[in-house]
Amino acid sequence: MIVSRRSIVLGGAALTLTGCFDRPWYEENPKQKAFLEGLQALAKPALASNNPLRLEEAVKQSLSLAAQVGAFADWQGILRTIEGNAQKMAITIEIGPQVSLYAFNDWTLAMAGALAELFSTRSRESAPPGLSEQAVAALKTFRLGERVTLSGRMGEIAGSGLFDLSTLFGKSDADNRQFLQVPRFVARVDALAAAKKK
Repeated sequence: MIVSRRSIVLGGAALTLTGCFDRPWYEENPKQKAFLEGLQALAKPALASNNPLRLEEAVKQSLSLAAQVGAFADWQGILRTIEGNAQKMAITIEIGPQVSLYAFNDWTLAMAGALAELFSTRSRESAPPGLSEQAVAALKTFRLGERVTLSGRMGEIAGSGLFDLSTLFGKSDADNRQFLQVPRFVARVDALAAAKKK
């Protein structure tokens, strides 16, 4: 009887300790973890400084950090939004605490008014897609809020070089602050799959 009680107590303690050491899902991929830590290292001191010039510089460095990531594979994310239809779609995937990737196949969903008109003069060809056909097909099988594994390329939509549209125009201190608190990056998503829960 004493042996079985000890087993129960020790087994319960082991389960509790194991739970304490579980890594969050967004830290499972080392490159994803490094990217998120880099963003946090840039944002925290800039936000604490209350200096508009430091805020602006931190935003530029955050965009540069994302550009350096380039292609990524097997990142974890949570599917937050799907807008439009199968032909004209925009999605948001949260890849870390308040950090998202945004991919779209229809530029009018991504841009409004004057900004869309600005890019309408780029080319007579159709806008490059930010979601591969395989990614669009996979999206039909997911629910919002579901965890997914994704691969693609940061800052590029089929080689368009489009990164952060807002950098074309002056951003206010409030815009820079908001971006550092809740950054969202444009990406091309080539592959999506249901994440394997560990």
